[in-house]
Amino acid sequence: MKKICLVFSVLVTVLMLFSATKVGAQCTPDPLMYQPPGWCFEGNDIEGIADWYSVQIANPDGTPIQSGGTFPVIVGGKSVFTYKITKIPKSGAKVVGHIDILIPSCFKALAVAGVICNPPCSSTTPFNLYQPGAGDPSIGFGLGLKSDYTFKWNWPWASSMTTGYVSFTLEGKVYASPNPALVKAGSSSPYFPYGQILAPSCGQVPAQVFPPQVPHATMKQEQISGVEDSVEVCIESTDQSGFPTSVYSCNVLGTPACDCLELDRDYWVKKSLSELNIVASTLQQVWIDPDPRSPATYIIRSGSTCVTKCYPSGYCYVGPRGCTP
Repeated sequence: MKKICLVFSVLVTVLMLFSATKVGAQCTPDPLMYQPPGWCFEGNDIEGIADWYSVQIANPDGTPIQSGGTFPVIVGGKSVFTYKITKIPKSGAKVVGHIDILIPSCFKALAVAGVICNPPCSSTTPFNLYQPGAGDPSIGFGLGLKSDYTFKWNWPWASSMTTGYVSFTLEGKVYASPNPALVKAGSSSPYFPYGQILAPSCGQVPAQVFPPQVPHATMKQEQISGVEDSVEVCIESTDQSGFPTSVYSCNVLGTPACDCLELDRDYWVKKSLSELNIVASTLQQVWIDPDPRSPATYIIRSGSTCVTKCYPSGYCYVGPRGCTP
């Protein structure tokens, strides 16, 4: 048995957007093959009354990156980050006003070598680059996140548009990793399809190599802050993926969660992401577990005493039992 202790403490509450990935023909270039996180995402109106939008990484000509491709595309020693945006029409259509994406502030002097919009962006101000922490002042995306610049394409669509692409170019060879992006759709009653997409990264993260065999059972203990009382949980995994098979607290005061006897364990409820119906406006705190084996997103919502921990598989664990949803 291996026990790993991690402590998470969130001191400042900021709005971060949680990935809402939906796999489908419009999003995934090859629906029969697994695409890495950040390859694409789909989002729709929270109230379900308007269009679907998909965002995909793309080549400089706007064609989606296919399986086995690389991103960003290196052209003349420069890194071209291109994104295709597609509207899947429904009744009550709304059109795009602009696109936002976060870029890590490790680029001390972010030099944008070129910006392209097809069809063209605004002729007066094609793009804005907001300093770390400032965010997009029109909607607040990125506000308070001093770890990221906010890049904004000013790209008002014509009502007849259903697809197009945008890009920016950075000097040198830049690596990519998932980071939040957002589509601002509509004007009088806007909404904001959002998700994780490949964006500039601070540097290369080498591929992790794991042994072919893992222990039959691993346990990881975590202390989670951010609700009325801090919560200690034990996360058990017994399969080779590293993702949990159970998450539980301990009902015995003072007993470490991973040392809790079976009869004293308070198992967290497992639910699919679709069951939770998470609304962006209720998000109070969102942060990422950096575990490379089984990355997860923690969510705390306004008015709730529950903690939700979600994995890329689409399943979440909600607890402690008896918490206020």
